[in-house]
Amino acid sequence: METLLQDIRYGWRMLARNPGFTAIAVLTLAIGIGASTAIFSVVNTVLLRPLPYRQPDELVVVSETLPGMSADEIGVAAGEYQDYRDRNRSFSQVAAYESNGFNLTGVGQPLRVNAAALSASAFPLLGVSPELGRGFAQEEDRYGSSDVVVLSHALWEHQYSGDAHILGKTVKLDEKPFTVIGVMPASFHFPFDRAPLSEMADLWVPIAFAPDRLSPGNRTQEFGVGLIGRLKPGVSREQAQNDMERIATEFMQQDGYSGTGRVVPRAYAFAARTVEKARPLVVLLILAVACVLVIAWANVANLLLARASHRSREMALRSALGANPARIVRQCLVESVLLSVCGAGAGIVVALASVAGLRQFGPADVPRLHDVTLHPVVLLFTLALSVVTAILFGFVPAWRLAHVTPQTCLKEAAQAGPARGTQKLQNSVATIEIAAALVLLISGGLLLRSFVRLLESPFGFDPDGVFVMRTLFDDARYPDPAKRQAVQKELLDRLSHLRGVTSVAAASHLPLSDTRQIGFRLEHAAADDYHWAENSLVSPGYFHSMGISLLEGRDFTEQDRPDTPNLAVISEKMAKQFFRGRSPVGERFQWGDRNFFTIAGVAADVHISALDADPPLMIYTAMCQVESGASGRNAFVLRSRGEAEGLFQAVQQQIWSVDKDLPLYNTTTLAKLVSESLAQRRFTVLLLGSFAIIAVILAATGLFGVISYLVAERTREFGVRMALGAERSSIYWQVLKRAGALAIGGCGFGLVLSLFASRLLQTSLYQVSRFDWPTIVVVPSLLLGVALFAAYWPARRATKVDPMVALRYE
Repeated sequence: METLLQDIRYGWRMLARNPGFTAIAVLTLAIGIGASTAIFSVVNTVLLRPLPYRQPDELVVVSETLPGMSADEIGVAAGEYQDYRDRNRSFSQVAAYESNGFNLTGVGQPLRVNAAALSASAFPLLGVSPELGRGFAQEEDRYGSSDVVVLSHALWEHQYSGDAHILGKTVKLDEKPFTVIGVMPASFHFPFDRAPLSEMADLWVPIAFAPDRLSPGNRTQEFGVGLIGRLKPGVSREQAQNDMERIATEFMQQDGYSGTGRVVPRAYAFAARTVEKARPLVVLLILAVACVLVIAWANVANLLLARASHRSREMALRSALGANPARIVRQCLVESVLLSVCGAGAGIVVALASVAGLRQFGPADVPRLHDVTLHPVVLLFTLALSVVTAILFGFVPAWRLAHVTPQTCLKEAAQAGPARGTQKLQNSVATIEIAAALVLLISGGLLLRSFVRLLESPFGFDPDGVFVMRTLFDDARYPDPAKRQAVQKELLDRLSHLRGVTSVAAASHLPLSDTRQIGFRLEHAAADDYHWAENSLVSPGYFHSMGISLLEGRDFTEQDRPDTPNLAVISEKMAKQFFRGRSPVGERFQWGDRNFFTIAGVAADVHISALDADPPLMIYTAMCQVESGASGRNAFVLRSRGEAEGLFQAVQQQIWSVDKDLPLYNTTTLAKLVSESLAQRRFTVLLLGSFAIIAVILAATGLFGVISYLVAERTREFGVRMALGAERSSIYWQVLKRAGALAIGGCGFGLVLSLFASRLLQTSLYQVSRFDWPTIVVVPSLLLGVALFAAYWPARRATKVDPMVALRYE
């Protein structure tokens, strides 16, 4: 221990004597370790940390697809849920859930709240109990039973100030009184674990299926019920999948499923499904930060190799005085550990800042990103990373120094050039740095080109100057459709007279915001030949307000009333797919079990779910002509030249002047919806681009160090050459040629690595090949230019060597 303490004190003195070397090494390690720690914090929270439920690996979600309608993950029908629940042999417990929403009134301003309807079995299945009160009883999960509600921790705190006596009190949801029976823990977000914070449930109510939803005739008319089960001991997910397929085959035969209405069940692991969309992004970040860490290690290794070369005489003298190789290795490794500890300390500061930035600016659709912290597991990871770093970049220089003999040291000092072994090792490390930097640059370049292509592709609508405000006419407050439609028209008329507003319309569902699908059948198709399409109920003027081109036919008008024939406007994609070159105007289709709709027009295709997803089949129906479950949803769309803040306040005043209890929520602009749709791609490009820039700076610094070391070691050689008549320009180009050779070797190696790395980007690219030649040509050229620039100053310094001074110092 005494010798170890002596080594530590000596190590501190040596680092203090070289503040420039120490600062650069610590800063380099801080960037590498800090970025790695921050990304591992994300991995730990998003991918590794289990969900806050009892044995979450046993949870399985069952959803259905309709292959004949090209519809995926549509949930199950209410009647099908009962069949899966009662006939399965795989689950010990089964629960149902649905997303919902309510107007919360009676406490301050009217508020629109997100909600979920759960079966009484849900809380016991998940193994989570309310922190206050209780969950739902079996008798409360029956249609027509007492109305009870369980609040989320966030709603309880923000809306009710954490009232400890909230149990038993009444809240009004869609004008109906509900009794509060419980408050859930802050960590409970089911079934919205993978949703942004703004979309998570504020409260839960019993699902209590109405009798008409359980009737056999509704099985293929309405899906959307979520089903979650807990596997029995010894039962695998594959066995559960086979079990669900058996049950589906039985009830399809029993209830006469046919044609495109046949369903295929799918059993998913709940934990994996929660993070499936975020997994590619997280894996990409892991690989990017690994490249940065490798470059940081290589940089520090080069610094230590250069420093070891300068300390060879010192170590030779130690060896001559009796120090054995193990003693010298230990001394050098102690110094490396001290550097690593300092780098880890600074890295934790970098990691804290990075995590705060990720939580603040990261995309909302990455699940649990807002929960990312420096967990103790992450700190252990940082400690392990520091130890590995010390061993990796410290052992080779230590080993070389420990085996330096006095004779070898004197022989190398007499040479007119550097030691070949050290030079080769440094060149190899610099080549690896450049290769890793090129991989990041090409990956970032491909994603950037993909992002630009996405921005340049037509959205199908014009987002500039369009403002969106939502409200909801609940059935309890507006049971009479005629009264609701009169209020909707009055509001549209009032909003159209606001200053700066050029057009106004309303819709039940908007692009990039929410979706609704309906099944349709063409008039002359087979009785069971149904297909799936997106749907929105819209008012007259919607296409003009949204900037959607009407390609054929006409828009809806005020004359399209409930007592006139049902009309629809379809998308261009639907017209091309089903009418093949002939005009669809005047053709008819059936929506579910409703009367036929006549096609009045064709509108341009619009991206609905995301900008990087192909436009789907789309059917627009008249808001004042059709009654459905979406009729109460209202998104007011205003095209205006005014400022957002003033316009939102004016709209709020107009709506509340008509009905003071109508909630106004999700006020935004169409441009912001576009921006939010691009959030994850933009975040990926920015983060990967930042890593690439850091990598290039570190690689350029490493190359600068290698060339500077080369020039310093060859000072006497250059002096002799110039004394013998060599031109300064030849010395200059000789140094640049060396740097160019390293850069070309690194770029060649990096291109090979990029061919493999780009395979991971395939799912993230939009209209860009992973063999995109402009990127593959431009990026290496750019990196080669940076490498030559980094070598310029050492090369210039080499030409300034005075032959007499160089020879005299030697």
